[in-house]
This record gives sequence, structure tokens and C-alpha cells, in this order.
Amino acid sequence: MPAFDEQAHLGGCLDALLAQREHIHEIIVVDNNSTDDTAGVVASYSRRFPEIVLIRESKRGVVHARNAGFDRAEGSIIGRIDADTRVAPDWAESILDFFDRRLDYAAVTGPIYLYDSPWAAPYGAYVDYSTKRKPDELRVSAASGNNFAIRRSAWEAARDRVSLRTDLHEDIDLSLCLYRVGLQIALIKTMCVQVSGRRLLTPPLEYRHYVLSSYRTWVHHDLANKALRRLLIADMILHTVHWPLTRILSGCESRILPVSHSNEGVTSEQYLSPVRDGEYVTTASAE
Repeated sequence: MPAFDEQAHLGGCLDALLAQREHIHEIIVVDNNSTDDTAGVVASYSRRFPEIVLIRESKRGVVHARNAGFDRAEGSIIGRIDADTRVAPDWAESILDFFDRRLDYAAVTGPIYLYDSPWAAPYGAYVDYSTKRKPDELRVSAASGNNFAIRRSAWEAARDRVSLRTDLHEDIDLSLCLYRVGLQIALIKTMCVQVSGRRLLTPPLEYRHYVLSSYRTWVHHDLANKALRRLLIADMILHTVHWPLTRILSGCESRILPVSHSNEGVTSEQYLSPVRDGEYVTTASAE
């Protein structure tokens, strides 16, 4: 769980995870240079629950915090959420059940709902409607970092390929790195979470940078196309239209979205050859 100035949301996030700790070996919170009492909140929990671990990553950026957490994790299955994510009561169990049954998938995600937002109810209805029209298990090209789980063997296969650029979306980048090495991501209906609606309060200009970072990530992998461009433009327009009313109706505070506007973090990247299905199933079975 990457965390930057998240003292207001960490409690609800940790409580939801601790309620199902029979299925969770450890909970790793990565403090990414917080200026508030994020570390203090985690420390108070860890004194009561030893499975909660606090580590620090001084390099600013979600990608650095994520990598530090993934590398520190001990389990063969690694979950990834944001500090404002509230997982459903059967979240961890549904992940473990899926990976036990489906050795052909490397990672998994699920439906995402909103809380503390004036649009929580209509957005939830939309998610329910769209989810019912899909199969129980559906292959997807990318997954959001606020509701994600991956096999450790898959992370190790993609680890040297992921970009360290902070102007890219690290979750999309990892998803496309998995795709590049021949590993698949599934969306399952039972892996549900809620996230804060504070992202909807982001000013349109700042949100534009966030959307451009999404497009930039697909370009980075040579996978951008006109359909994606139209979809992202529509997203920016919709956000701009509802933003004034959201500001009036919302009771939460805005949040600076976690991507930079430059590519200062560009580093050389190693490209791996594809992993054959047989090789991956053997590795997953060994876990």
C-alpha cells in the first residue's frame, strides 16, 4: 500500500484489511515521504497488529513505493491497493480462491465503487449494471492499482521491465509489461473495493495532466490508438462538466493526483523475452 499524506484515510483502509486477516499474511504500508502523521497512524496499528509492517521509500513517486513494497512482500500472492481503498469483506479470500483455480492468469482485479462522493450511488448503479453484463471471469488488458493482485512469480518476470518514469501510470505500465511477457490479467466480479471520491474534485487542468499520463503510458508501450484517444478525451470532457457541481456537493477534500508532469524519472529499461505458457504454469504450481 503506497501512502503519501494519508493519515485521514489509513484507518478505514487498515480496518477493512484486518477484518479478514485470516487470509492475509502481512500488510505492508510504504510511506513515500509523507509530511503528516501517516507513519504515526501505521505505527499505532502495528503495535496492536504485528502483521502490519511500515517501510519507507525516499524516492518520490508511486512507482518507487510500489516496487519497494512488492520487493519486501514475502507471499506468493501480492495484493496492491491505495491508502484510501476499502476492500470488501471477502476481498482476500476471493483472490486466493481465483489463483488456486486459475493457473493461467498472472494477475487479477475487480469492480471499483466510490464512497464519500455525491456520485457514489449513481456510479455504483452503473458499475453493477456493467458488471452484470460481463462474465464472472473476464480477461482484461490493464488493471487499476487500487484493486490489484499479482503472483510473485509474475512480478519477478516483469520486475526488470517496468518503467521508473513518474510521468507514467505505474499500474497501467505494469499491466502492459505483463502483457509483453505473455502473462494475463483477469477481472472477477467478487473482488470488490470502494475508493474515495476525492479524485473527482481534481481541477480540470490537473486532471488533464493525469489523463495525458495515461495516454503517455500506452504510447510508451506502442499500444496507443485512436479509440483510446477518443475515450480519454471523453473522460476529460465529462470530468470538466461535472467538476463544478461535484465541488458544491462533495464533503471530502481534493487530492493531487499521483503523477508528475515531466519525465524526469526516465531510466534505461530491460526488455524480456516472452514467457511461454508452460514455463509459467510450472512456476505457479511450484508456489
